[in-house]
Amino acid sequence: MGDRFEAIVGAKHVLRPEAETLCGARVEAIVRPASAAEVGACLRAASESGIPVVPVGGGSKLGFGNPLDTPACIRLELGRLCDHARLDPDEGVAELDAGVPLDALARSAAALGKTTLLDPLHAGASVGGAIAVDPVSPEASLDARLRNELLGLEVALANGEVTRSGGRVVKNVTGFDLVRLYCGSFGSLGVITRAVVRLRAAPERVIVTRERFASLDAALEAFARAAAAGPVTAAATHASGGGAELLTRLSGSAAEVDAQLARAPGEPAELEAWSLLRTELVRPPGPGFARVRLGARPSDVAILCRGLVVAAGATAPLLALPRAGIVFGLVPSPTLAGVAAFAERAGATFALERGPGGAAAACDAFGAPPPALALMRALKARFDPARVLSPGRFVAGI
Repeated sequence: MGDRFEAIVGAKHVLRPEAETLCGARVEAIVRPASAAEVGACLRAASESGIPVVPVGGGSKLGFGNPLDTPACIRLELGRLCDHARLDPDEGVAELDAGVPLDALARSAAALGKTTLLDPLHAGASVGGAIAVDPVSPEASLDARLRNELLGLEVALANGEVTRSGGRVVKNVTGFDLVRLYCGSFGSLGVITRAVVRLRAAPERVIVTRERFASLDAALEAFARAAAAGPVTAAATHASGGGAELLTRLSGSAAEVDAQLARAPGEPAELEAWSLLRTELVRPPGPGFARVRLGARPSDVAILCRGLVVAAGATAPLLALPRAGIVFGLVPSPTLAGVAAFAERAGATFALERGPGGAAAACDAFGAPPPALALMRALKARFDPARVLSPGRFVAGI
């Protein structure tokens, strides 16, 4: 099998590790293609040989998702797909190879006075991997999610065909929205090789405010009052000194930030306070713990936090994002099944974000099967009938 990959990408780009695992499966070979055509050829070879493939970008989120449903796999590393990174500030779009590092993209965009929702939150993250997993950053809100910023994708399918969906403008989708379908699918339907995303104007001004409260409920109520008076860019609450701390991040034009500042709780703080919050969100959980993410309506954030406390202990709520309706928790591994059960009862989404120090999951990484499970399985059967692409890693072992 290795000889077939060597014929496609060259012998020096195929490694045969002796004792490496990936998402619970033994790695038979590490293959590093340099183009979409080579990715397609590798997938065709894998399909014909019946060996599963796991696409890997920067490798920063391999702890997300379920273990693979296979004893062995090919690790398909996309880091060599990084030559094409065209940013067009006039058109407001960026066309990017899947292997482009997000920190490099952020620097290039900033030099043009632009930004994207491809957030370099996770160290080493790449364009393709971020789209495939669709992580959540502290700046997230209901209308600030990556899937809303994707304009087009180039994707290699399991049969080796390289396809394109969407384009370079906003109103270009007819029929089924394949671009959003691939976003957050964990490489189970195809391998993203290139993406077109929106470029937004970088904010003219950014301010962070901070205030401490006696309880999480009090902090959330204070934010709700501020948000009712007008928009606030982003906010997060977390436990602090027996109470809770509310951080608000205000960004935009100078006039917009001044207007937000007039109603935001607390006093201006160093921007480092928000940076530390981002660091905490990606810190690997220690042995015996796992990081989970619950999502519901923004008005239900307090309910999610209380449910986490009941299911996993008083220290379980790690971070709440009231603009996004998302709560992160750091929970003891034995409580995972109980937390997932609470999410199902509450009608909330559940996602297990296992860090490198996380223990094996006691439940599906995506919680209870969603109502659309039958459709999701049908799509998997249509796109990947031989289950070559990351088998078992997605919802309900898809």
